[in-house]
Amino acid sequence: MGKRQHRIFREQISGRTEELLHQKSVQLIYRNKMVLQGQIVKLGSVQLELVDGRNHKHMVPLQQVEEIIYDKEAAF
Repeated sequence: MGKRQHRIFREQISGRTEELLHQKSVQLIYRNKMVLQGQIVKLGSVQLELVDGRNHKHMVPLQQVEEIIYDKEAAF
């Protein structure tokens, strides 16, 4: 089985809330190219809350997000 990356850019985040909240792991890329990996637990209209692998909470304003990437298994 392969994997496909799904890339969601900042302007698409609000329309894909449910999809993002159901992902076990995402990579959040800031506008300054810094990356956080973890699970999104809350997603509002102006900020999101991400819990990383060490169980630290990160409150991230959406205007600082460049894109969110997650992997999905493909059937091939």
